[in-house]
Amino acid sequence: MKLKMSLPIVLVAVFFLPSPNPVHATPKTLDIYFIDVEGGAATLIVTPTGQSLLIDTGFPGDRDAGRIAHAALEIAGLKQIDHCVITHWHRDHVGGVASLARLIPIKNYYDHGLPQIIASDMQAELIEAYRQMTQGKSVTLKPGDEIKLQRS
Repeated sequence: MKLKMSLPIVLVAVFFLPSPNPVHATPKTLDIYFIDVEGGAATLIVTPTGQSLLIDTGFPGDRDAGRIAHAALEIAGLKQIDHCVITHWHRDHVGGVASLARLIPIKNYYDHGLPQIIASDMQAELIEAYRQMTQGKSVTLKPGDEIKLQRS
């Protein structure tokens, strides 16, 4: 008799346990992280499908690269940066690319083309570091070009 009474209670309790695959999962969001790089901001965008796009990499050295890697790995939970866009060839925009690539894999690189005239030896060093990191496989973007991101 006691077994007959407890069976319905167990069934009701099991019914109300959380499902490992909830029917109404929380929708994923578009997340945008503005990362202070002391001369501007690097911007990390993570789409609802988990694709990532980073705009600029900060100054050379480990400080800015570390901040970006922390945001990508620890806060956003990424394993890699899918797309890295360099807006222009100033130190505070392209300088951190080599250090960052040592901290987190970067899959694709985009820029607006390498400059024809190099203003200084430092800029030449930054551009050479960028060339080495991209292994000559960066994509030159022109006005109207699009970077295709996965849809959910």
